[in-house]
Amino acid sequence: MGDDTYVGEAAHIRGEKPGAARYDSSMTDTERDNVRNLIYLCTDHHTIIDKIEADWPTTVLHELKETHEKLVRQAMEEAFADIAFPELQNAVSWVANQVPAANGSFELTAPDEKIKKNALSNGSRHIIAAGLMSRATVAEYVEAEAQLDSDFPERLKAGFLEEYYARRKEGHQGDELFELMCAFAQRGLRRQSDKTAGIAVLVYLFEICDVFEK
Repeated sequence: MGDDTYVGEAAHIRGEKPGAARYDSSMTDTERDNVRNLIYLCTDHHTIIDKIEADWPTTVLHELKETHEKLVRQAMEEAFADIAFPELQNAVSWVANQVPAANGSFELTAPDEKIKKNALSNGSRHIIAAGLMSRATVAEYVEAEAQLDSDFPERLKAGFLEEYYARRKEGHQGDELFELMCAFAQRGLRRQSDKTAGIAVLVYLFEICDVFEK
């Protein structure tokens, strides 16, 4: 028997195609597929909210999504305070096999300015603000690793930059791109503390280098 696995489906709040539950003909395809119109559900509840549409109007689903996101943000804020070197080490263990970045900078950019340039919403802003609580710990960790391996910062940056440019090339931007980068930062991690450490590293890079438009 293996470990438990959580499976979620990205469900459209307003239906994806004509005839789908809560379909809104005034929306563009881009708006329908935007993260603001998606809600992650288990397969059973995805089926229920689409089949019993009258019980699950758009307003209710938006309220559920907002409430859940608020709970997640609160949990993340509490979790960021507990991040230490062991969690960061687990979160970036993949960096050992990463080729260093060929170029780029680590120039500090004001988070508010960068949030605006990348068209991020208040939801992403909350995650970034919470992640900045652990910025000093991440910076100390990166500095400590650099003492052992001078290429570590560049390899760390290279991994995130490759993912960032790949997702941009696919056309992702704004909150959707930020969500995908959060997923990348947490990939393969099972413990919540390690996942939170992955997000802390992403936020650290968001502020200090070329990950996300400057």
